Order: sequence, then C-alpha cells, then structure tokens
Amino acid sequence: MAREFLRIKTSLHELGRKVVSLIDYGIWLAFDTTKFKRIDSSSIKKILIVLINQEKGNVGGNFATLGVLNCFKKYHPKVDVAILADKRTVRQFDEVNKIRLIEYKGKETLGKIRKEGFDAVLILTPGDLTPFDLSFIPYRIGYTHLGISGFFRRKKLGYTRKVYNKMNQHMVELRFKMLEALGFKFKQKKPFLEFTKLEEENVRKLLRRHKIKKFIIIHPGGKYVAEFYRRGRWTPHLWNLDRYAKVADYFAKKGYKIIITGSKDEEILTYEIIKNAIQKQKIISVCGKLSVRETGALLKKASCLIATDTAVVHIAYQIGVPVVELMGPSIPEVVGAWPLNSKKHKILVDRGPCYRSMRKLPFSDNFNCLKNIKTEDVIRAGEELIHYKEK
Repeated sequence: MAREFLRIKTSLHELGRKVVSLIDYGIWLAFDTTKFKRIDSSSIKKILIVLINQEKGNVGGNFATLGVLNCFKKYHPKVDVAILADKRTVRQFDEVNKIRLIEYKGKETLGKIRKEGFDAVLILTPGDLTPFDLSFIPYRIGYTHLGISGFFRRKKLGYTRKVYNKMNQHMVELRFKMLEALGFKFKQKKPFLEFTKLEEENVRKLLRRHKIKKFIIIHPGGKYVAEFYRRGRWTPHLWNLDRYAKVADYFAKKGYKIIITGSKDEEILTYEIIKNAIQKQKIISVCGKLSVRETGALLKKASCLIATDTAVVHIAYQIGVPVVELMGPSIPEVVGAWPLNSKKHKILVDRGPCYRSMRKLPFSDNFNCLKNIKTEDVIRAGEELIHYKEK
C-alpha cells in the first residue's frame, strides 16, 4: 500500500511540476514587458552565465553547462563568455580554455560585473540573485521553473526571453535552447570537455604506477550516498554493493582492472565492494585522489563506466566513453546519458515505486530503489558497450 501511494504521489508531483512550468511561462508571457525587446544576436559580444549553486551544488549540471559552452565557442569563437559562479564551482572547473571564471562573493560582485559591459546573461542557477539585479545587462535569458516549492521563491518577471522547460526535456537541450533564444545557431549540438596537459599527465602516471592498460570505472557514489551509508541509511541512488563486486569480478576475469572513483568520503563504498569481491587484487580505489577534472581525464581512457545517475555520467558522455547508467528515481529523458539514442549508452531503469520520483534522500524503511536491476543486466550491458567500442 505504501509503495502504491508513492507511485500516486510521484504521478501527482510530476503533474504539478508540468502545471507549474506552464503557469510560470504564462505569467511571463502575459505580464513581462521586457519580452518585446528585439534581440540582435550580431550585437552580442559578451555573454555572462550565472551558475551560483547552493547546498551541495550541482556538479553534473555545471559540467553539462561547460560542455555546451565549449560547443558554443566552437561555432561562435568571437563571443566572449564568462561564468559567474560560487567558490566551489570555480574550484571544480579550475582551468577552463577560452571561458573566463568570475567568483561570486555576494552582491558586491555586481559592481565588477556592471563594468564588464555584458550584452546578455543566461540565468541557470541564480543563487540569491534575481533578473532585476542584472537589469543593467540588456538581454536576460531564463527558463520556466519545474520545482513546485522553488516556483514561489523565484522571480517570474524581468527576463527578455524565457525558455519553456518541458518535463521531459534534457538538461543539455535546455542549455542549448537558452543560447538559441539569443539567436545563435549550432551546426551540431555536441557538448564536449577539454583537459589540461597536467591533468592528463597525472592520469598517465597513475595508470603507469598501477600497471594498468585496460580498465573499467565503477562509480558507486553520488550526492548524499556516502553520507547516509555511513549512518546506516540506504539512499535511492545506491545500487547493491555486493552486486558491484560481482560485476567487478566478472570483468576482472576478462582481463580488465577495475578502478573505483569518488570523493574521499565515498571510499567507504569501495571497502564494501572489495570486501565482497573475489578478485580483490584487481580492484583499485582512487577515491579522493583525483579532482573532478582528473576523473574526466581518466574516463577518456576507460573501456566503460558503470554508475548511477551522478555527475560523473554527465562528464563521461561528453568525452565519448561508453556508459552503463543505473536509474531508479531519476527521469532518464531529463538527466540520462546524452544523447539518449546513442549506441554508446545503456540506461537500465528500475521502474518500481521510486521511478521518476527524483528522490535523493533515504526512505524511513531504507527502501532500495534500484533492487530490480540485476547483476546480469549490468554485465550484459557492459559487454555490449565494450564490444561496440572495440569493434
């Protein structure tokens, strides 16, 4: 009964999100007079991207944005692009080619922004800013909000253009549409990430040190996962660690080394996987030893990534590594490995009661939202992708 109630609640919540997005767009369309301003894309020389994240941040969304901006710079190299971001995001991006990073230190930063003379701004994650705080920038692009609680907190007006955010629209597509709202065109919508020579050299040293030639990456963690696992709680995005161990054993016997990635805090998950594995000596943890960007450079050399819906997936699909993605609460059409029709990706979905709920925090009874994804399913998907890559 409780699970059926969760399904009904999820359906109602999804309907509510659709309605909220539609109302948000309707309010803007009816009352925002700034929409009448004609946008001349040829006059746009400087664009600001607002990525001010709060709480635990949005690493996947941030790197998806960076990949889209890299694509934008490829087709529109003369346009100056800068990202206004919180300290954590600036640190994660570290060194970005052809795109400037400006650290947001509160609204006093706006004085510096005003002097920059930006022609347009894309407001993705505004933090405490509103479009009216950025009214000195001629063109302000936003999108309709799908969050029901956030709907009442965010300003609805003050946007030159507002992109209608559909429930099943992928996060990558939304970012392209915001740039298209300024009048820019793309021959091909293909986000990509670049890494520094130092980052790639650090990865080469790591592989040489462990004598690794071919390997598979397993990324079992993600937002909240290790934090709650340490407290004895099971999060909706955590797959059975003993099943990860069986997957690791299978591919280890096929001659692959298994590298487990994650933050230092996520090493607790690695211990559990190794404890359950037979081929322990072929499993290597690099948790806490690589930056987010170095993890990306490592992914470039991997035969395959196996992970749940987490930031690493959004890095992986931009550099072309095959991805086996395990999903339960997430909405594949919105956050799945992109593009969704790529032969390089296999998205395995548990369509149980958590399906599409977007839940990240544990249930009171520690319900496992990914339990219907079998070990054999993951192994089969991994084999197919590796075969596809190597043929």
